[in-house]
Amino acid sequence: MKKNENKTARRMQTIAICGCLCLVAVGAGVTYRAFDRSHLEVVEQQEEDQPVTAVKSPTIEVAALERNKQSNDPGEAPEPETPAKKQTVKPTFTYPLEGEVVLPYSIDHAIYDPTLEQYRTNASISISAEKGAEVKAAADGTVQKIAEDPETGKTVTIAHGENWLTTYGQLANTVTVKEGDKVAQGQTIGSVDMPTKYGTALGSHLEFAMEQNGEPKDPVQHLEKTE
Repeated sequence: MKKNENKTARRMQTIAICGCLCLVAVGAGVTYRAFDRSHLEVVEQQEEDQPVTAVKSPTIEVAALERNKQSNDPGEAPEPETPAKKQTVKPTFTYPLEGEVVLPYSIDHAIYDPTLEQYRTNASISISAEKGAEVKAAADGTVQKIAEDPETGKTVTIAHGENWLTTYGQLANTVTVKEGDKVAQGQTIGSVDMPTKYGTALGSHLEFAMEQNGEPKDPVQHLEKTE
């Protein structure tokens, strides 16, 4: 009998312990859930307290101005282009009038001058022509100078490409051009007059000279006859 009572007591004790453990377990779960719920409520409350900032989209006008600014931005300035070197061509020269060369070009050695009756060098040619014969520009160019020279009388100087100059002396006073005029090859610029005292032995003639870069050139080597 006593033995049965002890078994019953131990069974009741086991049930009591299990019940306590269940209550503890259940209580722990309830406490955890309660804690977790409380934590969520705190988090949700913090999120509600934080101000919400809305992202503003640019207006149509602002967006258009920004696009125009970007499209008009020149960026880095391009390097200036180096101008191409101007190509020049040697002018083609023709005789300013037809006639015989009565005093040739000679700067390497002296030749006889019948008017001065002495030997001298000569940086031009003298082309025989009747008084009043038309004198024409040997090439396209610009009238650089018109002067009265004691030796060559009325004299016209024309500038051409490649730093060429042509000079026409022993002209009549009635020249048909003025300084600064553009002239074309073959254009009349004046007429032959009677020579000055420095060329009387040659008769009426045109004194014609050529130079490039300030150096005299033999006209006969650079003139082409017109047909």
